[in-house]
Amino acid sequence: MLIDEAVRILDQIFPPGLQQSYDRCGFQCGRTDRPLTGILVGLDVSDELIEEALEQGCNLLVTHHPLLFDPLTRIGNSGRVERLVHRVLEAGLAVYAAHTNADAMPDTVSGALADALGLRNTRVLDPLKGILRQLVVYIPADHAETFREALFQAGAGHLGNYGEASFGVLGRGTFKPLDGAQPFLGQVGQREEVEEWRLEFVFEAWKTPAILEAMTQAHPYQEVAYQLYPLEQKVSGYGMGLVGDLEQEIPLQTALQRIKDFLGCPLRYSRPSQTPLEGGRIRRIALCGGAGASLWPLAQAAGADLYLSSEFKHHHFLDAGGHLVLVEAGHAETEIPACDRLRQRITPLFRTFAVLNARSSQNPTVYLT
Repeated sequence: MLIDEAVRILDQIFPPGLQQSYDRCGFQCGRTDRPLTGILVGLDVSDELIEEALEQGCNLLVTHHPLLFDPLTRIGNSGRVERLVHRVLEAGLAVYAAHTNADAMPDTVSGALADALGLRNTRVLDPLKGILRQLVVYIPADHAETFREALFQAGAGHLGNYGEASFGVLGRGTFKPLDGAQPFLGQVGQREEVEEWRLEFVFEAWKTPAILEAMTQAHPYQEVAYQLYPLEQKVSGYGMGLVGDLEQEIPLQTALQRIKDFLGCPLRYSRPSQTPLEGGRIRRIALCGGAGASLWPLAQAAGADLYLSSEFKHHHFLDAGGHLVLVEAGHAETEIPACDRLRQRITPLFRTFAVLNARSSQNPTVYLT
């Protein structure tokens, strides 16, 4: 398998269509025409990660944070990113980033935190919108079932916990083949009236090329009549952060200690006297791995007693006072557990290759204790 094929598979696992508009997910740099030797998963591209990849015989780095985030106008020898790009290329490695597209998968970044804290009945805190498409297509009645099956196989009609979803209305269509046409039905120059099904399918936007290809291949007509619409509704299966409930209420200090023990870092949190939970108990927790401070109002709206994330500002603690407890952990600490989730997603599609978690330190910060 070439690295180029590996990148295409990774794009299926971590669809670029899930990334935030500001992000730079997917293939970053390196030679893709070389055979894949192994995959090393880490938080950031660093000198340590490059050295470990060479020691382990892995030539594809899959990191959560993109190496190329801010656009480069040149690649010289100044700055961390330029230097690391040179090291990656000189070492014969390639880099792939699964960042906010992985964040948007509930069982990955925030899911690792939710599972560690024992949350149940979790749901997405900030669902994504604008990632669905609706296809409307017209098909002769006696071809409808095989056509529908072909589109299901291509990925259409899968929503949440339901598959093979479609809608159909039987009607009659007309068309007149003109000079140069090679009609499946009817004759050139004569209007034809045919019993047809109007079929409708919904699917994620990144499946569009495969579904349109399947549509073209399975449809008997020379010219396929169809419409493709963007849908703006939110999708509960994708988005940032999670909210869920503990099996039973626990004291605030117990919740804080549980978070601290799992993440292994100091915590900064709202002064309990400024929240409705002074001396109270925690049942519902919202969280977002990485920099999710801006989502605290959604956590409040979801009825959370506590919201865990990183990079809160002073005014966040002031504004949230009297509503819920904000808990701030380190950015890296809230995302490092997700690296193993990335590895778990990747491994089944690369069974003949080593897919490893980085052993080297992935945290660029330390704490004075």
